[in-house]
Amino acid sequence: MARIFIAIRFDDEFKKRLVEVQDTLKARGVKGNYCSYNNLHMTLAFIGERYDLPAIRKAVSEVTVEPFNMTLGKLGSFPTKAGVIWCGVRDGQAATTLANQLRERLTEYGIKFSELGFIPHISLVQHPSSIVTDIAVPEASLQVEKIYVMKSERIDGELIYSEI
Repeated sequence: MARIFIAIRFDDEFKKRLVEVQDTLKARGVKGNYCSYNNLHMTLAFIGERYDLPAIRKAVSEVTVEPFNMTLGKLGSFPTKAGVIWCGVRDGQAATTLANQLRERLTEYGIKFSELGFIPHISLVQHPSSIVTDIAVPEASLQVEKIYVMKSERIDGELIYSEI
């Protein structure tokens, strides 16, 4: 069964800069589950496997996305049991405002989502063999104008994220 989330998607140039960071992590000996090029995104709300798609679509349609520029920032990590190395964004206030607005609409429609607080980040490596965050991140910016309802499913052993 598909897992549903709402996300900001990236253009090719933005994703190429993120892959450069991943390549540098690999060169530094970091092993782990690297997010594939096609799956790079920023999650605004993770819903999971139980969902009402029409209600989700209605909630998302009511979110006003004021276009904003998102620029890559520094690397960071989450100290979860498995660990995650992520790339932050400079001045994440616009992304945070958008995520909060989305989460309010989801709540209004009774849609359950992960209650973890929103931290604007892009996951690069899950379950890293070591935490390395002292890597220079290349310059990259993206104009955000839309959010997407996405699904995550395993197809032939590969994790695939796609817009629905």
